[in-house]
Formats: sequence, C-alpha cells, structure tokens
Amino acid sequence: MVSFLALFCAVAMDFSSSLSQWQAAQSCVSQLVSCRTRAVLQLTAELQAARNACLEGGSAHGELKVVTGCPSDVLLLVSSHCSGTETDRLGRPCGAELFEFCRKLWSDISEFGNMTWRDEHRGGNGTPVFTLVIEKILDSSGVKDVDIGLLKHSPDWADVLALKLLITFQELNYQWMLGAGGPEFQQEWSQTVAALSVLQNMSESFQSCWTENADLHQTIPKDLRFLLFIYRPGSFPEGSSTLIHSLASVRHCFLTKATATLALKWRDVSSGVSLKVCLLTITCVIYPVVLLSFKQMTEWIQGYAHNLREKTEDLKTQRRLAEDLLHQMLPKTVAKQLRKKQHVDAESYESVTIFFSDIVGFTAISASCTPLQVVEMLNNLYMCFDTRIDSYDVYKVETIGDAYMVVSGLPERNGDRHADEIAKMSLDLVAAVRQVAIPHMQSKRLQLRAGIHTGPCVAGIVGYKMPRYCLFGDTVNTASRMESTSLPQKIHTSSATYLALMKDNAYELQLRGEIEVKGKGKMNTYWLIGHKNYSVQNDSLVCHWNPNLSRKKKALIGSSVSVGNV
Repeated sequence: MVSFLALFCAVAMDFSSSLSQWQAAQSCVSQLVSCRTRAVLQLTAELQAARNACLEGGSAHGELKVVTGCPSDVLLLVSSHCSGTETDRLGRPCGAELFEFCRKLWSDISEFGNMTWRDEHRGGNGTPVFTLVIEKILDSSGVKDVDIGLLKHSPDWADVLALKLLITFQELNYQWMLGAGGPEFQQEWSQTVAALSVLQNMSESFQSCWTENADLHQTIPKDLRFLLFIYRPGSFPEGSSTLIHSLASVRHCFLTKATATLALKWRDVSSGVSLKVCLLTITCVIYPVVLLSFKQMTEWIQGYAHNLREKTEDLKTQRRLAEDLLHQMLPKTVAKQLRKKQHVDAESYESVTIFFSDIVGFTAISASCTPLQVVEMLNNLYMCFDTRIDSYDVYKVETIGDAYMVVSGLPERNGDRHADEIAKMSLDLVAAVRQVAIPHMQSKRLQLRAGIHTGPCVAGIVGYKMPRYCLFGDTVNTASRMESTSLPQKIHTSSATYLALMKDNAYELQLRGEIEVKGKGKMNTYWLIGHKNYSVQNDSLVCHWNPNLSRKKKALIGSSVSVGNV
C-alpha cells in the first residue's frame, strides 16, 4: 500500500507539472494567435498609416503640418477595424471576448478624446490625435504586472511580452520619425530597449528572428543594447523609416516562428499529458494486478524515449556533419540548391580575381621524402592556408598536388573588392608559408610561387558522381600562366590586376617588364610587393593596421606606384 501511494503521488505530481506546462503553453499560443492580438496589430497599423497620410513634412525644425479632416474619422476607424476582425490567426471565428474588448476600447477612446483633445486634430499637449489613440490602445493591451508574474512562472511567456514590446518599440520609432522627444520619451525608449534585450536572451524565436534580420538589414544591430545609443534628443532619424521596416520584418518573423514553436511544444506537452493520464488511470484501477508489469513497462517506455532522443540527436549531428562536408566541397548557395534537388546552371561573372600558387622545387622535395612525409607536409601547408583564407572574402576552388587555387568575386559577387581581397590574401600566404617546415629538412622552409589575374569567367557544377564546382575561361589560364612564370616568394600579377589594385593606390607594385607568356604572347606584368597600410612582422601571420597611412587621400592611378621602378 505504501508503494502504491508513493507511486500514485509521484505520477500525480509529474502529471500536475506537465499539466501546468501544457496550460502555460496553451495560454501563450492563445495570446499570440488571439483575435484581440490580431485586432491590435491591424488597428495599430491602420492608425499609423492614417497618421502618416495626414501628416506632411514641415519646416526645417521638424514641425508637422496637419491635413484637415483626418481625426474626425478616428472612432469610425477604430470601430470598423476592431469589430471587422472575424477570425484569429488560426482561422477560428472570434467570440464575445473580442466584442467586449472592442466595445470597451471604443468607450475608453471616446471618453479619453472628450477629456484630452482640444481641437479636431491634436491633443492637449499638441500631440496628433492618431498618436494619442495608438498610445491608448497600446496601454490597454501592453505589458501589465500580471504579465511579469506569468513570466516568472512560465519562461514561454517571454514570447508574448516580446511581441507587445516590439509593437510598442515600432510605435516609438514612428513617433521619433515624426519629431517626438524629451526626457519622458527618452526614458520610455531606454526602458523598452532594455526590456527587449532581456527578452532576446529568454526567447529563442525572438533571438533567431532578430539575428536573421540583423544579417539582412544593416539598420538592426545584432545586440539590442546598441539601440540605446541610436536615439539622441533633438536629432532627426534619417534611417527611422528603414528601421521601422526592419522591425516589421522582425515582428512578422517572430510572430510566425513563436506561434509555430509554442504550438509544437503545446502538442508535445499534450502528448505527455495524455500519456500520464493513461498511466495514472492504470495505476489507480489495476495496480494490484499489474504492479510489476507496469513498472517494467514504464522503465521500457522511458528507456525507449531516451534511446529515441539519443538517436534523434545523433541523426541531427550526422546531418550537420554531412552538410559541413558538403559546404567544404561546394559553395553554400550551390549546396543548398543541390539539397533541394534543383538544377544548378552555370553562371557568368564579368570580373573576378583568381590566385594560383605552387611549391618551389616540389618535385625534388617529394623525391627525397616518403609518401607519408609528402602527405604530412601538404596537409600542414594547406591547413595553414585554409585557416588564413577564412579572414578574406575568397573561395577555395581546389588543390591539385602542390597547386592551390583561390578565387574572389564568385559565387557571391563582391563588387570591385575581389582584387583587393586576393592581393591581401596572397601577401598573407607568402608570409605564412615560411612557417611550414619540410619534414626531413627542419632547417629549411618551403617557398611559394604565386600568380594572380583579373578578368571574366564562367563557373558551374561539373559531374554527377562527386560533382565539382569548376571555373572556365581564359582568365583561369592566364592566372595559371602568371603562377608558372613567377619566382620563389614572389606574387606575379597581370596588368589587369595591376589596374584593379591601383584604383585605391593602396599597394606597392613593381614593374617586372615584358615577358613571353605561353599562349598569350608578350605581356607587361608586375610584382606585388606589399600593402601600404599593413605590415608583416617576423614571419607571423598577424597583419598590423597602420591607421596613419589609411587616412591619406587616394592618389591618381599611376602616381607613386612602388618603391621600385614601374
């Protein structure tokens, strides 16, 4: 009997905890998809749009001129859009709760308007009527003390608070764009941003959507706390409209993702609650008969769930490893298309910069080494190179023996920066190779011969089994010729790359002269000596920025090209 009571109490307590989680998740989902939330979002958006339509740009001091006739329809707008919400976000019809909310909201706004509005267009403090109405709506549906209490008991409530604060923060940006300011506004701005930064760490959905939009929109910092320093009293936010658009994207993403996440959690908890109800029933009804069987079954279920969870995690890990391996073989954009079983067409690029390098005397070194030593030497070299090129906007195409091929400007175009990226990388790799020792010749170091060329090329996937991302065109051949005609620890550049680098006059280049290039005839080529704003010390891989040199004005192409004769 004692064991029965102990088991019964344990199951009951576990059931109570799961039931509380289920109720909390259900409450959060209901808040996010409710007719009331949808009505507030739609009504706030309509009032903000109406306010923008009624306000025109004023004087240079940021004053606003009001178009006559706009505020007279505020109550009609509130009534029509609030009561016009027929279903929630899940398509379920709205009930009496929305009707009561709309009725009370209309009544509060009417009473508030009679007490506050001095004329047809503005409130008692000169604030546009639409702003006062929006603030009234946000006050009635914003963060309350009860929300803070619910957050303490259920972390999932952070999603509900984040949505409310996002709506409030978007309205603050609208008001800032319309010239709002003062200590009270600054305090509300700071409090809202501080609360959002806390919720960013509590809500995975909010964190994910904010990070995604921060990568897409440069107006949004990844760390919310930086928004504290954006607002300055008396300043006019030229980027407010862009920030408002970015916040709308964050809110839409967050509402969709949070609803899906909480709904999934709610279903998972529901399944757990259902299972616990069954277990509790069995415990109460047939415990004397199946005590041992029930205990074994429970242990088996728990073990099965644990194994399933472990296998699921293993599967996720293996999938991540497979994706990482695929991304090492192919560009991420191309790999993404292949995973979706889409056809990847070859693409033409107007201007890219290609880098080739090989090891000086590799054949002789290989002949004096064992095959394992050759593999170890190349592995150490390429690990060093692969680590360094991560610092630049380049893509490693392939390695064939001691040949190393890198390109910038594809598969993601980067404007005119490709030559600069390859040049900095080339200087880095030439310095880095001096750190790689020859296995059986510890006193000697490897020497690199490099060549770069700029021009058009075509890139695409070749092959069905073990597909490769390959480059085609005369630019590839010319870059290879630059490498084959280079000298040890030298970077050989073509005239096309020279012109691309001299646009900013940031590099030291020395004229090599006219040489015979196989398949190309005679060409004027150059040696890339170094970067005027960087220095490499003692063969280390750390490049040191010289801020004094970076402040110099850009010189015209052809002036003071190098320390040597051009």
